[in-house]
Amino acid sequence: MAITLCTFNVNNLFLRYKFGSTFPGDMSELSASANPKWGYLPLYKKGLFELCSATQREVTQQALFLEDGKRPDILCLQEVESMQALRAFNEHYLGGYYPYALLVDSRDMRQIDVGVLSRYPIARARSNVDLLDPVNESFPWLFSRDCLELTFDFNKSGSKRLTVFVNHFKSKLVQGATAAENAAQTEEARQKRQRQAAEVSRILHARFPGSDYGKAMFAVVGDLNDEPQSSCIRQLIEGASLENALDRLPESERWTHYYKSKGQVSQFDYLLLSPKLSALSAGALPFVQRRGIGFREASKRDQLPLPLKAKLVRKDDDTTPLPVDFRFERLPGVTADLAASDHCPITLTLPF
Repeated sequence: MAITLCTFNVNNLFLRYKFGSTFPGDMSELSASANPKWGYLPLYKKGLFELCSATQREVTQQALFLEDGKRPDILCLQEVESMQALRAFNEHYLGGYYPYALLVDSRDMRQIDVGVLSRYPIARARSNVDLLDPVNESFPWLFSRDCLELTFDFNKSGSKRLTVFVNHFKSKLVQGATAAENAAQTEEARQKRQRQAAEVSRILHARFPGSDYGKAMFAVVGDLNDEPQSSCIRQLIEGASLENALDRLPESERWTHYYKSKGQVSQFDYLLLSPKLSALSAGALPFVQRRGIGFREASKRDQLPLPLKAKLVRKDDDTTPLPVDFRFERLPGVTADLAASDHCPITLTLPF
């Protein structure tokens, strides 16, 4: 038995609604809003909402086909607005391929959550969205987008079990008015990711104490918003004895994110494997679908993507970025202005 596990930041998977003047299902209309500028989210009914940017989502769903033409068995997603958005994407763009879905509303100001679509039942789930950050008083929660724990049992006895920890760490995006403010915000965000990484490591050891740690099949997945050589990622990998699955690829292929304005690529997205899962899957190579990534512009000479090369950055202020080919073929519909996401889905086949 083999299971394909995938993580993908789908980039702002939001819904548009046809708001109602009364609460859905209110036959008496006693809930009617007196202010015409206010309304209620509609029933979960076709025609009352739609996913934003249908053309983007068409490319997104193409990016979620594997090399064998199938979809991943377990699809962990970041930047999903709501359970409705998750279900709508599955039903309208993935053909209802996944019978099981789960998302817990987060505290993120953009309302971007982590969630999962699965071919297998979710046996257990635990949210960490309410864990407190001991440092930040203005926003006292450590995981604004959750560290969502999901366990899948692949047989009745529970002997074939996988636990996945879905994360989306603090972004590197800063919006200060001055260079000094940007520098302060950058350092604050870095320290936040450091605390998030430390907490994930603590959670792993708490869930699998003692000798159970070396026997457990689990993975930490998601958009961790930092490069492999950063202190944040090194702390998590070394502190929890995990393997970065992308390290199985040649160095020039270890990237998942495109920073258009700087012409650089890096690894922000991870499948981090437990010692047991790492050993059992040894030799299996991850599949990174890069054909959904955009580009700066099309060459006027041959219409192929520019730049010719992108800079692979492995840490902040990397003084020796690795040049990588950026003229590979894109999926139909991908242009300089339209992409599946600025991230790539990563999939790994795991033996069970």
